[in-house]
Amino acid sequence: MSKTRARAAVAVLLLTLLMSSGCAATVPASEVGLDPSATPFPAAPVRMPSAGETAPASVPAPVIVTIGDSIMAGYGLDPGEDWPTLLADRTGVPVTNLACSGAGFIADGDCGSDFAGLIDAAIAAHPTMVILQSSDNDDGQSDADLDNAAMTTVVALRAALPDARIVGLSTLWNQPYDAPDEIVSSTIALQTAVDAVGGTFVDIGQPLQNGQDLMQFDDEHPTAAGQQVLLDAITSALAGAGIYV
Repeated sequence: MSKTRARAAVAVLLLTLLMSSGCAATVPASEVGLDPSATPFPAAPVRMPSAGETAPASVPAPVIVTIGDSIMAGYGLDPGEDWPTLLADRTGVPVTNLACSGAGFIADGDCGSDFAGLIDAAIAAHPTMVILQSSDNDDGQSDADLDNAAMTTVVALRAALPDARIVGLSTLWNQPYDAPDEIVSSTIALQTAVDAVGGTFVDIGQPLQNGQDLMQFDDEHPTAAGQQVLLDAITSALAGAGIYV
C-alpha cells in the first residue's frame, strides 16, 4: 500500500470513530494525515431502506448555516443586508449566519473565537448544509499552520454533522490589485479540507475586486449593493457546481 493510501486509510478510520462517538472535538490535521493528493473521504452516504422497511416520507427540509468573516457578517451595514440573510429572503430557506468579524481558521474574531469555535452553534441549528468561507483574516500565517487549522476545523465539522452537506467558498479579495499569496493559500487550505471530507468546494472568483463603487469607505467591506452582487455571484457559482438553493 502506498504512503498516500495508507494515510488516507488512517484518516477514514479516524473520521469514522469521530462520527460514531458523536464527538465534535477538534483533531490536529497532523494526526489526520491527509495531503492534497490523498484519496478524499467519500460524501456522507445515503442509507436506502432494506427489505421490509418503509422509506422516509420525505427528505429533511433544507436549513443552511454560514460561517465566515466580517464580509459575510455584513460589517458596517444594517441588519439583514448581509448576503446570507438576502439568500434566505430570496429563497425562503432558513439561513443561520454565524459569520464572525475578524475571525478565520486561526484568527479569533469579535465573537471571541475562530471558526472552529462556531461549530457548537452550527450543530444547534440542525443544518442540512453548511457553507464555510476562508478569510484574509488569517494573513501572515504559515501555509502549514493554515492547512492544519482548516483541516482540523472541517474534520470536526464533518464529525459533528455527518449528514450535512459541507460547501467551501474561496477567499474574497476586494482590492483592485493582485491578491497576496495568503489569499491563495487560504483558499487551497479550505479546498483540500473540504475535498477530504467529501464536501463540495466552489471557487466564486473575485466579484468585487474591480467594483470599488460597491465598497464602503474602508475599501474592504461591501455596501448593501455589494452584498447583492456577492449573493448573485455565489448563487451562480453554487448552481454551476450543482447546488441549488
